[in-house]
Amino acid sequence: MRCWLTIGALLLAASASAQSKLPVRDVKVTWLHGAPKVSFSARDLVDREVRAKLSSGLRKRIVVTVEGFTDGANKRVATRQFSCSITRDLWEEGFVVRIGSRTETVATLDQVLNRCLVVRGLFVVERDKWKRQSDRSVYFRVRAAFNPISKKQCRELIRGSTSSDDGVGPITINIVRRRICKAERVVEFRSRVFRVPP
Repeated sequence: MRCWLTIGALLLAASASAQSKLPVRDVKVTWLHGAPKVSFSARDLVDREVRAKLSSGLRKRIVVTVEGFTDGANKRVATRQFSCSITRDLWEEGFVVRIGSRTETVATLDQVLNRCLVVRGLFVVERDKWKRQSDRSVYFRVRAAFNPISKKQCRELIRGSTSSDDGVGPITINIVRRRICKAERVVEFRSRVFRVPP
């Protein structure tokens, strides 16, 4: 039992250290009836290589995750995620963008980036979840990923690459997971610290 507590403490310390190393960027937060709405840009996710892939005609995905943490303890208190599916329409010379159940066609890649990576007034989580954080200091972490592999796909890939009788242990599986279950490109940053209104 003591061993598991020690491991848990080490993982928490490692997570806190990783959070503190994230660059602090301009994330605007407004509070509406006690619930946070965040605004930011993660357009730098798209470099020259990603632009070329988005223009290929094959469907691509961008997933943006916003998480709220208590400052100091680095305890996650909220998570919001959305996915943006992008397909270049080679016949119409535009892009089909799908966010949730909404689909629209835009003319340029810059318009795609504005739809998917310039976030304005995104509710991180409903008010009731923030009541216990009243008057505490919090910050928000943003992770934008290009073509991430889903947890389900990751499990299938790992299951296909290992078998029960080949002596592959948990450490090897974790190495495999890190190599094949990652996004093609990721941008991560955090906000400054905000005080949750009472």
